[in-house]
Amino acid sequence: MKIFWKQGAGAGAAQEAAFPLLRYFTTTSLAAFVIVAALLGLVFRQLTIGGLIDGYENEHVNLARLISNQLWASDFGPFVAAMDGRSVAELKAAPQIPVLQGKVRTMLAGTSIFKVKVYGPSGMTLFSTESRQIGEDKSGNAAVIAGLQGRTSSELSHKDSFSSFEGEVQNRDLVETYVPRFDPASHRVTGVFEIYGDATDILAEIAVKQQVIGAAVVGILALLYALLFVIVNRAQRLIERQNRERELAQEALRASEERWKFALEGAGAGVWDRNLLTGEVVFSKRYKEIYGFGADELDDRRESWDARVHPDDLAEAVRQREAYFAGESEAYASERRMQCKDGSWKWVLSRGIVVAMDERGRPSRMIGTHTDVTERHEREQALRLAATVFEIVDEAVVVTDLNNRIVSVNPAFTAITGYAPEEVVGKNPKLLASGSHSPVFYQAMWRALAESGSWRGEIWNRAKSGKVYVEWLAIKQVRDEQGEASHYVAVFSDISERKAAEERMQQLAHYDALTGLPNRTLFHDRLQQSLAKAKRDKTCLALMFIDLDEFKPINDSLGHHVGDLLLKEVARRLLDCLRRESDTVGRLGGDEFVVILPDMETLADATRVAEKILEALARPCELAGRSVGVSASIGIAAYPEHGADDKQLLKSADAAMYQAKQAGRNRYALYG
Repeated sequence: MKIFWKQGAGAGAAQEAAFPLLRYFTTTSLAAFVIVAALLGLVFRQLTIGGLIDGYENEHVNLARLISNQLWASDFGPFVAAMDGRSVAELKAAPQIPVLQGKVRTMLAGTSIFKVKVYGPSGMTLFSTESRQIGEDKSGNAAVIAGLQGRTSSELSHKDSFSSFEGEVQNRDLVETYVPRFDPASHRVTGVFEIYGDATDILAEIAVKQQVIGAAVVGILALLYALLFVIVNRAQRLIERQNRERELAQEALRASEERWKFALEGAGAGVWDRNLLTGEVVFSKRYKEIYGFGADELDDRRESWDARVHPDDLAEAVRQREAYFAGESEAYASERRMQCKDGSWKWVLSRGIVVAMDERGRPSRMIGTHTDVTERHEREQALRLAATVFEIVDEAVVVTDLNNRIVSVNPAFTAITGYAPEEVVGKNPKLLASGSHSPVFYQAMWRALAESGSWRGEIWNRAKSGKVYVEWLAIKQVRDEQGEASHYVAVFSDISERKAAEERMQQLAHYDALTGLPNRTLFHDRLQQSLAKAKRDKTCLALMFIDLDEFKPINDSLGHHVGDLLLKEVARRLLDCLRRESDTVGRLGGDEFVVILPDMETLADATRVAEKILEALARPCELAGRSVGVSASIGIAAYPEHGADDKQLLKSADAAMYQAKQAGRNRYALYG
């Protein structure tokens, strides 16, 4: 499509020219959009993928610290102290290595961790789940050096790529994390703990995110390009219609009347009348008001046409003016920034027409208007920005009317719920309800919206596939210019994976990996809570310290696998002997177990439980095709007689257990 301009009769012979607006727009804007798409894709990739990798490495560092905390004090710490400085042959022949390898593999079963290594203060590999690596000198390894200096290191390496930590090409996708271990007394580094994790899944997730980001950026820019194309096409037709109307008005008016006619047509705009040959220009009162000038300023003056045009807009303004003078457009129209008296800038729409020509056929006089479009320009820019954010934001956005009918959703909503826009628009958001919440929950939500205009919290919903997920939801009430509620906007994100990870970390931090019983940390916490309750309620509490008799010979002769099965069976039988919800069975490590019996009326109640435990453990255990017998020595201490705090009470129970050992094992003993 082309825009035509025809000179009036006063200009002499008719002239006609054409400007292929859409063609130029298509080529130049398409090139610009391709460049912007590439830049946006790069930026989003750096922000999203970089954040994902950093988060994964941090998570791996925390996991390494957690595993080392569980193993160092009881296993690797003593092993490193005993083996550092030994020869390679002595190290590989150490009997502790198979035991530690079995324990580590059992702990890491079902996780992404496939290898664990421990380095001594000299940098030698003292332990590895791969026996061939034991005894290797890694004192030149950058990460080992950093660990011995007290710094934690982590690196994500792709398959067939060079690892700066290992100094070799990796044959799989992995993440390496090195954690220094310190002596609690001297705070000196006593060794370095390293884990290797399989990074195949996270790298696959990164690849998927790269594809999604690229597709999202291209799709969004394509939509914006199509929208601009439609706007330009409509603007072109509007200009054609306006120019035809102006041409008819020009033919009907005499030159002496055209200035005021044009001012009337541009009601509310500032009028300018410019002599194109001398540069003299006259401004109307309204024109001066737009730019902050007084009525006695800017009168009958010479002023360069481009004196107050913003430098960034000047080239386009000149091009539009020259195109009009060359007959490529029917009327002059230019939207640009103009400087006000105080130095600020305003967006204006400048329009004009040539009303007189000289004897050589050159334009000599031009009348036009300036319209302040700053507010419209800012509003359009804000709308474009809001629309872009709505489309590209990772959180799902839902807009509903006051009847709670969905008006619109963004792409992230579809990605999380599986519902396309046409499946949910006009429907109630309750189609996502999972049935996990009572009517009281939703009543409280709507009451908060009515009282404060907002609500936020966790909620369980169901996707189109039937999958139930937990989301963090925030709802805001939207009000119109009169302050009346008009819509509700809900923003939510799927936090199911984060919640599951938190639960897994909680399990690892507080429960024994082998038996599932509370570990030393959780046991001490529950003991302190039980003691606090006993002190408050003035009740008694019994603590049992249980140590299996002759467990090491069983473990050594039948193997660690059978030993682990025996420990799990002992844990199950201990739980069967305790029926009250307030009772606690925990594993301190090795073959040591503890039992908390709160609210005991007499010590006789505790001894009956101990007899029940001894009887339960006396029954042979069928493990891996073998019949294994085991007994235990039990020490019993009571609050407040044998200790006023958790440390003293545990010390008393431990002492009582040794009394039972010395008395012949397979029995219990009261402290004292």
